[in-house]
Amino acid sequence: MSQAQFDEMLAGARSDRAQEMCGLLAGRDGRVTRVLPVPNSLRSPVAYRMDGPEFVEAMKACDFEPLAIYHSHPHGPAVPSPTDVAEALYPDSIYVIISFVVEPPSVRAFRIVRGEVSEVGIKVDEGRMTKDE
Repeated sequence: MSQAQFDEMLAGARSDRAQEMCGLLAGRDGRVTRVLPVPNSLRSPVAYRMDGPEFVEAMKACDFEPLAIYHSHPHGPAVPSPTDVAEALYPDSIYVIISFVVEPPSVRAFRIVRGEVSEVGIKVDEGRMTKDE
């Protein structure tokens, strides 16, 4: 992803530190083309849910296959929680988690497939999110 897209994602996640913020990263072939913030319908500091018309519009922008799903952990580490793992419904997507426990924020990415979690790398400026070898 570009630095501008990374900064846009962080700014959206930072906009309300009292709750988890979330959204989608649209793209193709590992290249991020758009950052699509989506309201957290749960308005919770420990969980998120994307639904409603904003989510439908964001999914349309992703051709119904988001490259990545991002959300913040305002008070926890940048690792998937048990709820994150249980609710991971898009096995082809990357899950990006932003933690504000430290400054600068910790940003990590994961594949979550059938309950199995594996970390992937995030490359900023080159426009790709790829698995570390």
